[in-house]
Amino acid sequence: MTRVGSELIPRAASATGLDTSVVENWIGNYKRSQMTNASSEPRPSKAKVHIRELSPYNLFCRDIFKNKGTMNDIKGRWATLGEDSKQEYIQEAAALRAHGQAQDLSPEIRDAQIKMHLKKLKLEVSKLEDLGVETAILSFDHKKSSLEVFELSSKGATDFLDSTDTVNNFALHFKASSSAATPSTREHVSVLVGKVKDLFNQKYKEAGGTGRLPYQSLVNQGLTIKVSGLPNSLTLKKPSFYGRNQLVGILQAADDITFEIGK
Repeated sequence: MTRVGSELIPRAASATGLDTSVVENWIGNYKRSQMTNASSEPRPSKAKVHIRELSPYNLFCRDIFKNKGTMNDIKGRWATLGEDSKQEYIQEAAALRAHGQAQDLSPEIRDAQIKMHLKKLKLEVSKLEDLGVETAILSFDHKKSSLEVFELSSKGATDFLDSTDTVNNFALHFKASSSAATPSTREHVSVLVGKVKDLFNQKYKEAGGTGRLPYQSLVNQGLTIKVSGLPNSLTLKKPSFYGRNQLVGILQAADDITFEIGK
């Protein structure tokens, strides 16, 4: 058998009195061990955001582990714990919950909790829809700079929202309440929103659509519309989601805006 490799291998075999195959195996094992050591170096882990509240039982387990206890020490002890001791854990858990209210949460934990609750709402809306119940949920986050409305609804409720001004009115209400602008300025924004809404409905009809522009269908990707002419690389969305300057820019570019409904 012909071997291809370093000239040092035969020399090493001769010097050690070992067969060349043994030397090659040793070199191979060494290289593999080096690769394993390199790949086993600890990688920086992302910090986890814990959002679940601690229960009295969790606090009881914490104290057991602090005293170097094990899971075997926990089994059955909570059930036999005295009522006074249980009350101490119950009060501590309540105090932690009170301290961890929204105003005390970090931005990361707050966002995580919002996502968790919205996910639960989505599941509940789906379950209600299976039972024949139409549901619409609108939410507005006062701490977000985008001032957008989150919409979660069943199919029938989505059709209703698309055919009315409910979402726009909801957004305008909270935009007004979160703005330091004067009443006349807030009214001006609502007028701009109405004009852009009428413009989009007109462009939608010119492209062959019927009725009002179904914004939720765009979100759900049930409808595709190619838009040209929107200023500053804006994307098509509900008019109430645009800022004042964006609304003004859209109206100024009205003649250049065209819709093309996807097939």
